[in-house]
Amino acid sequence: MAFLLMFGLWSGELLAEEEINHIEQSTQNILGDVKQIAGQEGVAGAFVGVHNNALIVAGGSAFPEGKPWEGGQKHFSKAVLVFERGADGAVEQVQHTQLPDGIAEGASVSLPEGLLCLGGQTPAGLSKQVVLISWVNNQLELKQFPELPVAVKNPAATVIGNTVYIVGGQSATGATDQFLKLDASKLSAGWQVLKAFPNPVAGASAVAQMDGEEVSVFVFGGRAKAAGSSTTTFYSGVFCFRPSEGAWKQQKDIRLSDEQSIPLAVASASSVGASHVVLVGGDSGATFNQVEAAINRMQNGDALAQAERDSLWINHPGFNTKILIYNTVTDIWFDAGSWEGTPVAVTSSAWWDGSLVVPGGEIKPATRTPLLREIEITVKPVFGWLNYLVLGVYFIGMLLLGFYFMKRESSTDDFFKAGGRIPWWAAGISIFATTLSAITFIAIPAKSYATDWRMFMFNMAIIVIAPIVIRYFLPFFRRFNFDTAYQYLEVRFNRSVRWLASALFVFFMVSRIAIVLFLPSLALNAVTGFNIYLAIIVMGAVTIIYCTSGGIEAVVWGDVIQGFILVGGAFIALSFMLAGVEGGLGGFLDISAAHHKFHTFDFRFDFTQPVFWVVLIGGLANTLISYTSDQSVVQRYMTTKDEKATGRSIWLNGFLSIPVSIIFFLLGTGLYAYYTSNPERMAVVNPNIDSVFPQFIVAQMPAGVAGLLIAAIFAAAMSTLSSNINSVSAVITSDFYKVLAKKVTLGRSMSVARWSGIIVGVLGIMMALMLATWNIASLWDQFNTFLGLLTGGLGALFVMGVFFPRISGYAALGGVVGGLIALLLVKNHTDLSFLLFGLVGMGASVLLALLLSLVLPNQKTITGYTWQSRQRKA
Repeated sequence: MAFLLMFGLWSGELLAEEEINHIEQSTQNILGDVKQIAGQEGVAGAFVGVHNNALIVAGGSAFPEGKPWEGGQKHFSKAVLVFERGADGAVEQVQHTQLPDGIAEGASVSLPEGLLCLGGQTPAGLSKQVVLISWVNNQLELKQFPELPVAVKNPAATVIGNTVYIVGGQSATGATDQFLKLDASKLSAGWQVLKAFPNPVAGASAVAQMDGEEVSVFVFGGRAKAAGSSTTTFYSGVFCFRPSEGAWKQQKDIRLSDEQSIPLAVASASSVGASHVVLVGGDSGATFNQVEAAINRMQNGDALAQAERDSLWINHPGFNTKILIYNTVTDIWFDAGSWEGTPVAVTSSAWWDGSLVVPGGEIKPATRTPLLREIEITVKPVFGWLNYLVLGVYFIGMLLLGFYFMKRESSTDDFFKAGGRIPWWAAGISIFATTLSAITFIAIPAKSYATDWRMFMFNMAIIVIAPIVIRYFLPFFRRFNFDTAYQYLEVRFNRSVRWLASALFVFFMVSRIAIVLFLPSLALNAVTGFNIYLAIIVMGAVTIIYCTSGGIEAVVWGDVIQGFILVGGAFIALSFMLAGVEGGLGGFLDISAAHHKFHTFDFRFDFTQPVFWVVLIGGLANTLISYTSDQSVVQRYMTTKDEKATGRSIWLNGFLSIPVSIIFFLLGTGLYAYYTSNPERMAVVNPNIDSVFPQFIVAQMPAGVAGLLIAAIFAAAMSTLSSNINSVSAVITSDFYKVLAKKVTLGRSMSVARWSGIIVGVLGIMMALMLATWNIASLWDQFNTFLGLLTGGLGALFVMGVFFPRISGYAALGGVVGGLIALLLVKNHTDLSFLLFGLVGMGASVLLALLLSLVLPNQKTITGYTWQSRQRKA
């Protein structure tokens, strides 16, 4: 392996300097020969959007009878045009209809129901109208929506979910600072007034995009003429509105590197990927202001001013030629290239069949273009043969490990407990590697890249929980020599409780196997091009083979190897990040401090956000659940020689969590600093922020080293998978087969152990393949939500059993069911943070069980099986 890595460095396959984001542009004339539009120049200021995979262009304006300096008048189009793409890629008009009035320079957003057109200018003046244009069953349909409170043209609009937002616009009295929203699913409520935009503005661009924590409204540039002023001010400012906070926040101006700010109005902006915005065209205002000055002199009787105005219009130098891309997380812009041909303003853009399309627009004053500009942004991942070779060596090594330990597994005690032969330090590393899944390996850096360190305290909860587990729970698992954690529930409550817990665990683990297989494969597919189905199958198959062949010994020693790969890979990645940051370590610290990336403690009392109290309490509850009721963790307690050694392994795992958590959070902060220094190096089309770390590995690290880091992601997944499969196998064999079978033999038990592991693994693979068509926004958030919903009741059973002797088996069952119902109600009807779901599920279950115990008290002899009775016995 070391030779392969050195060869990758020596061969010069280092940081690639070629462009990450490849941009291709093309044009088609789609508006030049349209009978429904006057003239052949096309239109500007049209409503543009996509519905049911058809491009809709509605309204717009042009000067078909002559330019203003020739005495021509602006013509407003009523046409609604529908275009579809043919088999050869050509765009063809397939349908048309008319709006009630000719109209242009409104705003438009695409909804699931159609294209929503807001405001604009008509021959009769400004409009309040809001119209939905739908393309359904090859027919155009128009529907009136609630009118705007104030008639405006050139507003900015965007949509988040079902909520449409509109910002500013030019009213009859000038630019406005209005900020409104409309819930498209509750039209009867009409337009709601929100906190005003920081300044009056028209001609701004609005986009909804993820800001790292939630989807927010971003507003770019615009223009306005202050009261009493003779000229219009063009803005370069960027503002962000976060719906959860209800307030505007000013971002950095539109500008490249250390250059001056770039004022832009009537530009076209669209979101791209998970955290970027592409801004094209637009007017900087330089010539516009000169024209205004000439018009002012005309009004003051200057005989030469009209000729100067006309000359400025005719000889206009054109609009913004740069394709600007903005990262909404790092608040940094970069130049992605130049607009090929004549750039445009006063038009809109939309994503259609993977391309950004910009139909028509103004190329200079009173002059339109009939062209449809298509911009395609692609990233071509190249993983390389050396990286695949490193991955192959890793997989072969894991298989050989399983076969090596296969000959030592002569009984189920060996297969599930390793006969107590595992050293305490290896068990500790194994617990650590099991809880550090590939989801964590990918998602913690993504989380700290996108936000800050507020989630750090979640990982520190193990330091508080470790002594509680060792003192109050570990004695019950070790001293009675249970085969599984759930065997305790039978002796404390009854067999029904044991089977309920075992069944919940099996269901949870099969689902978890699917998620742990699917989510890393999804991230790897996005950045390496590695087939998602193949990744799931290979990862699952290799894990099944080595963990069902070698049993828990292969799992534990595999975890040890994988743990070293994980941590070593993290150190290597961090060093490359710091080397790529402008200013090195000092630059990294400066950037991180300036953007508050090390912010850890948020002492607000807001239980809907990851504030300190939520993170700490949620971390304590979820860690307690995992270390007391998760068989994949508890099983490690049985592999050491005695209780004291197990205690050491738990403490080692806890102490390992501190430096390793710091490393993984530093990775995210390092990614932020790296992409702040090198914004053009990030793949803008990545579909989710969780791909940011794998994308860095593949694009920025040397061949071989990148393979090792991707192997670390596979290692993180496989360490969790192997533990899950082996623990489910233990539960099926010990909690079901040995209880139900009339005749239990060593041979049959071993056969059940291996085949149950194989079947569970295959089921997990099949579920992961089914999940491959789903879109999950955040790995970390979704996984913890899932964990809290399913495992709160399991953790509650052990808390009930150890600390509440009054609770009977039937009360415990009722408490678990009731707690799950309570948790679902909380999830669906409150905004409580998902981090607290584990606490809510566990707390509600215990409380309801205590209430039920008033009518269903425990009557079973449980001496020695509760903490209270053990203390008396001692």
